[in-house]
Amino acid sequence: MVTYDVADDGRRQRLATLLSAYGPRVQLSVFECRLDTPKAARDLRGRIRELIDAAEDQVRVYRLSAEAANQVAVIGAREVEERADFWIVR
Repeated sequence: MVTYDVADDGRRQRLATLLSAYGPRVQLSVFECRLDTPKAARDLRGRIRELIDAAEDQVRVYRLSAEAANQVAVIGAREVEERADFWIVR
């Protein structure tokens, strides 16, 4: 599980795009990422370090066992929708 607080809109969008390649967004700043090997986890952490400003941003990567990941309790039915930027021109 990866969760983040990123101060800059551009960095935040680039991080969300990266994480979406690894798994679904389950909250606005939380992704459930499947990393099948320790190398995949190291590679993702390295890519995250390249995208963020360590002085302004924070990303937390939680390693969950397969058993723990399968015992997630979801309370509420709200679906997270991907937001798309758009302009309204009149």
